[in-house]
Amino acid sequence: MAESRPTATSTTATTKATSVQPKKSSNAISWLAPVLCIVAGYCIWRFLMGNANAFTTPDPAGGFWPSHKGPKGAFNRIYEGGIIVPLLIGMLLMVIVFSIERFMTISKALGKGSIADFIRRVQYHLANRNVDAALAECDKQRGSVANVMKAGLRRYKEMINEQGLDT
Repeated sequence: MAESRPTATSTTATTKATSVQPKKSSNAISWLAPVLCIVAGYCIWRFLMGNANAFTTPDPAGGFWPSHKGPKGAFNRIYEGGIIVPLLIGMLLMVIVFSIERFMTISKALGKGSIADFIRRVQYHLANRNVDAALAECDKQRGSVANVMKAGLRRYKEMINEQGLDT
């Protein structure tokens, strides 16, 4: 059998390319929201649609799944759909919750102000060899474009300070 060896060897330890630290955020909404939406769907189905006063023959001792008969209104007729109704209501609530969450996340990722103006300000500062002011613009702008720009500018600043390189 042939011997395999790596083609490149490293004598120095690898270092991180940027000093950007990962954001410590919680993903609780990803697992908590579906459970809460299904519970809310059940509560809407059981207590609003299944209100005993809205049926001609209520089942007061029904417990978790009362079997009321003779709904008085169309809203209460949905109650007779059975176990699928609270699940469907819960899924509708999940769509609403995750749509709002995505809208908020995308709005936050866009940052503050116009991206075109931000790029022009950073280019102006870099043309004047003022990397610190360009980094300050990134801090002001926030958002995903500013974070990528900031990581590149930090690396560029490290390269400027490196004695063995000509920039």
